[in-house]
Order: sequence, then C-alpha cells, then structure tokens
Amino acid sequence: MFKYAVSLISRRKLRTFLTSLGIMIAVMLMTFILFGMTDLQDAVLTQFNSVFKPTDLYVSNSSFAMGGVSSAPRKEDVQNEEKVVIDNNVVESIKSIEGVEEIHRIFVVTGFDVYLQGDDIPYPRSLIQAVDLSADNELFVNFTGDDPVLKENGIFVSNYVTSFFELSADEIIGRNIVLKPSRINNFGSIPNTNTTAQEYTFVVQGVVETDNSAFWINSDRALEILAQRGGFKNKEEYIQTVGYSQLLVSTQDGKTSQVEDALVNDLGLTVISTKTIVDFVSTLTAGLTIALIIFGSISAIVASIGIINTMIMSIYEQTKEIGIIKAIGASDFQVLIIFLIQAGLIGLIGGLLGLSITYLLMKVADPYVVKLLSDQGFTAVTTFFHFQPLNALYITLSSILVGIIAGIYPAMKAAKLDPVNALRYE
Repeated sequence: MFKYAVSLISRRKLRTFLTSLGIMIAVMLMTFILFGMTDLQDAVLTQFNSVFKPTDLYVSNSSFAMGGVSSAPRKEDVQNEEKVVIDNNVVESIKSIEGVEEIHRIFVVTGFDVYLQGDDIPYPRSLIQAVDLSADNELFVNFTGDDPVLKENGIFVSNYVTSFFELSADEIIGRNIVLKPSRINNFGSIPNTNTTAQEYTFVVQGVVETDNSAFWINSDRALEILAQRGGFKNKEEYIQTVGYSQLLVSTQDGKTSQVEDALVNDLGLTVISTKTIVDFVSTLTAGLTIALIIFGSISAIVASIGIINTMIMSIYEQTKEIGIIKAIGASDFQVLIIFLIQAGLIGLIGGLLGLSITYLLMKVADPYVVKLLSDQGFTAVTTFFHFQPLNALYITLSSILVGIIAGIYPAMKAAKLDPVNALRYE
C-alpha cells in the first residue's frame, strides 16, 4: 500500500510539488512564529540578565503594573492605600531582613535639558539617574575612564550620548555637561520659582554602555539637587518627606524570593525582580504566539484545500486502477489507507521543504538581525535564531497530520467506489 501511494505521487511530480508548496508556506510561517517568538524572549532575557543579576531586587513605593492598568480605580482603594515613604527607617528595616546583602540608593532627576557645553542642541532624553555604585558594577557595561567612582560633580554618559554629539569616548571625557531647567513642562511636574533659574555643571568622568539610561551622577549630588529644586530645607527633610526614588537590594543566592516576599507583604513596597520580568516577558510572548498562530493557521487551511483538490483529481485519474485493485481483493479500508498515505506524504514533503528553507533563511538572516538588535541596545545578544529540533519535529508531524486530515474526504470517496463501475470508467 505504501509503495503504491508513493508511485501515485511520483507519477505527477510537478503537481505534487505545487500542492506541497501550500504546506511549505504554512510550515515556514509557523516555524518563524514559534522559533522567532522563542528567540525574541531569549534575546530580551539575555539582555536583561547581562545587566541585572538574578539576586538583585529593584524596590520602589509606587504601584507598578506591567502592561498598564487592568481595572478601573475605586475610591475605597485610594482611601485605604498607604503609600510608604522609602526613608532611612525603611532602609534599616530592609537591612534587617534575612538574606539582604547590600542596599544601594537610586534617585531620578527630571525637568532638565541636558547640554554639552558649547553645543546649542540638548540631548533628547533628559532622564538623569543616580546610584552609589562604581562603574565596575554589572549595571554598567564597558566603562571608559580613569576613575570608576563618581565624584561630586562627575557624570557618566552612555555611548548613545557620545554618538549624538559625534564625539569619541576619549574626546568627551573631561568636557562639561550642563543641566538647564527645561522650558517644556515634563509630564507630572509643576514649575515653581525653585526650578526656573538653577543650572548645574558636571564634568564627564567616563563613558559606559548603558544605552537609554544616558546620564549617571553621584547620588549625594542628586539628592542635593532634588532638595534644592523641591524647596526643602536640607537633604534630610527631602528623604523624610519624599524618600528615595528606588533602592537596589542585593540578596544572597537562594534567598531572593524570601526577601521579595518580605518587602511586598511586610513593608508594602513594590518590587521588580528578574522573576517579575521573566514572567511578564513569558506571558507577553505566549499571548503574541497564540495570536500569530491563529492567523498563521489560515495558511494551513488554504494548503489543506489544495491537497483536497489534488487528491480528488488523483482519484478521478486512477478510477480504473482503483477498480482493478479492488477487483483483485483490496478492501475498502486498504484503499482508504493508500490515499491517506498519499495525502500524508504530500504534507511531509511540504513540511521538510518548509523547514529546510527556514533553516537556510535563519542562517543567512541571523547576522543582520543581531546587528539590528545591537543598534537598538541588545548588546548581549550574539545569536538570535536558534533551530529547535523538538519544535521542528512537532511542526513536521503537524504538516503530516494536516495532509491526512485534508485527505480524509477524497480517500473515503475512493474507498466507496464500486469496482464494476470503476472498471467501466473512461
């Protein structure tokens, strides 16, 4: 039965090839969806893990929801909400949690236009961050400079900044960066007399590859600026009233989840961890994959219609042969199996062709995709596409199954042919 099914396919090689093209296109589409979404997830997590250690926790007092607001706010929720000010008392409480190794303060300074002295065009992204970490920390990548510890008026700039001002790292080090109050109100900020005239000058101390986080200054200096701009008497009053923007909490290996639970449940803080990002990315890619597969399945339906058409044509052409094999003793079930094998082989041919072409395209396109991702800040990604043998096996089996399902109706039609009428067919 198998040999006869193969002979039916080999008689019409061109038609078999053209029919398998539909399956081939469907397989290519599904392969790129499954492999591509998995590779995208791996690329995001690789880049994230290259900057943030799995044992690091980012702690803030603000509500943070990946993907935006999931439900309408209610008055009782706002009335009952107690916003924790991350002051020194909170820091001491965190230090007392078992498994906490280090705590680093983080501040965010906004409301400034950032200029390179002597240049009239400001850098377009004015977010300035401050943390009490040296440039040899994992947070920074490929530091260029003599002193990795930020001085009071020192500033680290990213490679994006050097590219914007068309300078090399060596050329920009030692130059002045000037923060001038922004003439355009930032979202969520209210201009006041404390923020309209103050300018701050920093000396570029080093260049790091922190991408979108373009500027880093000394945390004590940032606290001083925030206190001055907010009209506070001193830095202590600012901390007691506003608190730290964020804390970077380093934990012992194996204690990260325990510390995270204590920060959320006992202290009421919001925590962003590697697990948070992994779960979010996994959920996002899973949702996108399902949506794309639903759209991609349309191509499989079109391919199955092509198989049905080819099989019906084959049955009309082989009607007399079907009558002969039934006359010499073939059962209806055996005829059914012959044509299901034929349909399954068409699906197999399309699946193997699709996987082969996809594999070659991945090999050719991979360097270009890596370069594109690198330009967008994914510097830790060295290889994007990964051929996944297990998924390839599933896709191949699926293409055979699509062929068999599409061949059920034509095969049943062939199996029900009356041998006497079939032998008379011209």
